[in-house]
Amino acid sequence: MSTSPLQIYFWCILLFANVGISTSLRLEKDALLDIKIHLQDPQNYMSNWDESHSPCQFHGVTCHEISGEVTGVSLSNASLSGTISPSFSVLHQLHTLDLSANSISGIIPAALTNCTNLQVLNLSMNSLTGQLPDLSSLLKLQVLDLSTNGFSGAFPVWISKLSGLTELGLGENSFDEGGVPESIGLLKNLTWLFLGQCNLRGEIPASVFDLESLGTLDFSRNQMTGVFPKAISNLRNLWKIELYQNNLTGEIPPELVHLTLLSEFDVSHNQLTGVLPKEIARLKNLKIFHVYRNNFYGELPEGLGNWEFLESFSTYENQFSGNFPANLGRFSPLNTIDISENYFTGEFPKFLCQSDKLQFLLALSNNFSGEFPTSYSSCKTLERFRVSQNQFSGSIPHGIWGLPNAVIIDVADNGFIGGISSDIGISATLTQLLVQNNNFSSELPMELGNLPQLKKLVASNNRFSGQIPAHIGNLKQLSYLHLEQNALEGSIPPEIGLCDSLVDLDLAENSLSGQIPDTVGSLLILDSLNLSHNMISGEIPDALQSLRPTYVDFSHNNLSGPIPPQLLMIAGDDAFSENSDLCVTATSEGWRQSGTSLRPCQWIDNHHSFSRRRLFAVLIMVTSLVVLLSGLACLRYENNRLEDFNRKQDTESGDDSDSKWIVESFHVRGVNPSAALPVPMVT
Repeated sequence: MSTSPLQIYFWCILLFANVGISTSLRLEKDALLDIKIHLQDPQNYMSNWDESHSPCQFHGVTCHEISGEVTGVSLSNASLSGTISPSFSVLHQLHTLDLSANSISGIIPAALTNCTNLQVLNLSMNSLTGQLPDLSSLLKLQVLDLSTNGFSGAFPVWISKLSGLTELGLGENSFDEGGVPESIGLLKNLTWLFLGQCNLRGEIPASVFDLESLGTLDFSRNQMTGVFPKAISNLRNLWKIELYQNNLTGEIPPELVHLTLLSEFDVSHNQLTGVLPKEIARLKNLKIFHVYRNNFYGELPEGLGNWEFLESFSTYENQFSGNFPANLGRFSPLNTIDISENYFTGEFPKFLCQSDKLQFLLALSNNFSGEFPTSYSSCKTLERFRVSQNQFSGSIPHGIWGLPNAVIIDVADNGFIGGISSDIGISATLTQLLVQNNNFSSELPMELGNLPQLKKLVASNNRFSGQIPAHIGNLKQLSYLHLEQNALEGSIPPEIGLCDSLVDLDLAENSLSGQIPDTVGSLLILDSLNLSHNMISGEIPDALQSLRPTYVDFSHNNLSGPIPPQLLMIAGDDAFSENSDLCVTATSEGWRQSGTSLRPCQWIDNHHSFSRRRLFAVLIMVTSLVVLLSGLACLRYENNRLEDFNRKQDTESGDDSDSKWIVESFHVRGVNPSAALPVPMVT
């Protein structure tokens, strides 16, 4: 069968097309292999990028179903480092390039602008630097995310030419300080705008509030100024507002209620003021509500308690006052609440843990009063429980001492009574236990020794009694132990020397007795030691000379013996005052360098020797006086007896002779009464 010229022409065209496609695919494969060379791949995600495999089989690579040309490279979160190869420009049909969440450095090669079919370019969360190349030729781009890198230079004004963008992320870069270009309002299709932390200043351009499709608006962590914009209520599709950490002023407008889809609202750390509008309670979809570090005041709207989806609520460091909304958390899966540093009064809300999801409860520094609600006894999800600096009274609900996931329990600076329950041993993840400045009594439970992660235990200024539990020696992570101003008694347990992470130890103002255990000298990183105002006796152990604290205080005890010279040089006289039998070795370096006014040990030895000799002489004199008085008494008794006898004889004989003669005739003559006393020894 003969072949017509037309058929020959057709087959030639097909042949050349196949040759062209084959050549193109070869070039793309070479480009991909070059891209691999520029990247370090410790997890071997690109292990099959080699000659034995088709590019369409390469991990993270997608191809056109018919032509086989590369249309996508997605290697997100693959632990890659290295640089971006200019060979990407060979991939003319590339629609998606996603290298996000790696450690890639260097610059974006200008050759990338040849990938004119790109629709998604995501290079976020890397270590890229330098100025951005002008990417305005990539007119098909819908997603451009270059956030969280180290780009510098002027903020890219060419962005406004990419009218097809639906998502734009340039936040967390180091652009030059400047304002947001008004032309950004030309990106009418934007649904996601992330410009946080990129050195922006000035007011938010009014054109932004014309982006009616916008769902996320993020200008956080910049220097944006001006009054909180009422026009934000025009963006009816907004579900996320992130304007925190700026310099915005004014009040939150009631018009915010029109944003019925709003789920996340964070305007914290600004200079906003006023009373929260009651209309805000009608934002039924709110999950996150953060207004902390502003100047808001007045009462919170009671209707906030009706929110059904609330997960995180933070109002700390404002001037809110009055009663807290009673039902907050009652109908929502609340996870985090921080209402610290305000002026809330009245009873504490009961339902914050109603859903059994609460992990963070922070309400310190308010004016809450009354007993703490027992409803929190079963809130086993709590990790941080802080209600210090309020006016609570009564006992801590029993179950709170035994929170199995707690990292911090802080009930300090209140009027709580009772004691720390033995359930504290259940809180095995606890790192801080703060109960100072209350009216707690009873003994410290030995179960404190079952907290292997505990780093900070502060129980000062209470009425704890009994002994310091020896089990405290189990706390290998403990760095801060304050038990001062209590009624603790007994000896300091030697096991305390096993707490070799201790930096600060304060046991002052108790009734501790006994000696300082030598094991305290094992606390080699101890920086502060206060044992003052106790009844501790004995000598200061020489083992303490191995310590290098910046502060020590042994004053107001019953200590005796020489002061370790090294401690004297560090602490000075006052740290050892009111210990009458402490002394300083006059030949020690500590004595010469400290200039101390404390008595030398030799003086105390001489003083004690002199005191003993003086006591001996006094005893001799007292003994002699007793003998003299006894002798005189005996003589007087004998004289009186003889006088009575003679008078009897005279009466019987009728003789009226002078009795004086009779007395004198019986007086013992020639006896010096003082001669009976021994002569004192002269020393």
